[in-house]
Amino acid sequence: MIDLSNKVALITGSSDGIGAATAKLFSSLGAKVAIVGRKQDKLDKVAAECEAKSPHHYKPVVIKADFVNDEDVVRTLQETIAAYKRLDILINNAGLTGNKDFLDAEALSDYDRTHQVNVRSVIRLTQLAAPHLIEAKGSVVNISSVAGLKPFATAWSYCMSKAALDMFTKTMASKLAPHVRVNSVNPGPVRTNFLSSLNVDPDTIWDAYAAAQPLKRVGNPEEIATLIAFLSCDASRNTTGSIVVSDSGSLVADPMPPASNNQ
Repeated sequence: MIDLSNKVALITGSSDGIGAATAKLFSSLGAKVAIVGRKQDKLDKVAAECEAKSPHHYKPVVIKADFVNDEDVVRTLQETIAAYKRLDILINNAGLTGNKDFLDAEALSDYDRTHQVNVRSVIRLTQLAAPHLIEAKGSVVNISSVAGLKPFATAWSYCMSKAALDMFTKTMASKLAPHVRVNSVNPGPVRTNFLSSLNVDPDTIWDAYAAAQPLKRVGNPEEIATLIAFLSCDASRNTTGSIVVSDSGSLVADPMPPASNNQ
């Protein structure tokens, strides 16, 4: 049973998608949450939904921040501790996708920005949170990706950042044990608003993604949130340093076309 009653959870990148679903689920399970994102209107909407789902109607701490800036990372932890005086769970979900081709003149700048958010901000926030998590005997869940386990040439810097995040998960699981558990969730395709800014029909693209997966579906944010909640609670007390994949089977997809019956 997943029980997060009165746990304090800091959830980054929680104004939309997986982070928002996680914040709402944690609230429904009795946690006190601090939510973080770049867009105030989206944060306010998620905060209202969290309060409505909370058995005790806890109001989330709302932090507008952009983790491209180190100062915002520091402020995020400071505001969380100032409000709750403790921290039990850290969910490192904030991230972005590099989209510059390797041969593009701006490739290195894109790489720097991707790694600033996907790796450096996670390291910095975890470092700042560690004393509080050690005191609480808490847990960390890093939201990575199957892109850290499988190369995609068009997203080379993103793949590298998630591979680095997976190794950070493993090294910190060793470093912070026995006081703090550190695990990673690595989703495959998840149906979110990620494609809404592109000049494409999102439903068509998601349907194509689903058709390419062995399970013939893509994930949804609530499924990933449930996995995050399990890794955050005492029901997973024997789990640390794990890279937990939820990807509709994409990593085990057979690259070979089906054999023809006409031989």
